Amino acid sequence: MKALSAIAAVALLTALATTRAGAHHSVFAEFDINGSVTIEGVITEIWFKSPHIRIFVDVTDADGNTVSWNTHGHNPSALRRRGWVRDTLQVGERVTMSGDPTYDGSPKMFIRTITREDGSVLENKVGN
Repeated sequence: MKALSAIAAVALLTALATTRAGAHHSVFAEFDINGSVTIEGVITEIWFKSPHIRIFVDVTDADGNTVSWNTHGHNPSALRRRGWVRDTLQVGERVTMSGDPTYDGSPKMFIRTITREDGSVLENKVGN
């Protein structure tokens, strides 16, 4: 009976570890770090949580249509060390973002810089 319980525990832990590891992916898997895209729009939603922050921005395209961009940044812990906090950016704020586009051309990017209306620049990087 103890052996059966131990096997069940190992199977459960393995399943949980595999699920967690599979949920996270490399920036390089989805975003073209050799490309560059810049958007200007209004922040509609901010997720300041792991594994990566996400900032949703409504952008008006060349045809006058609103396109919702799903932008990704580093994890909150790394950004806190750079001075970012949960309310560094606000919903309704107009920003210009530059970053790495997706390989498939969808309206997503990995953020490199965010320029605010006052001209201040936030960098989405870890380390120095």
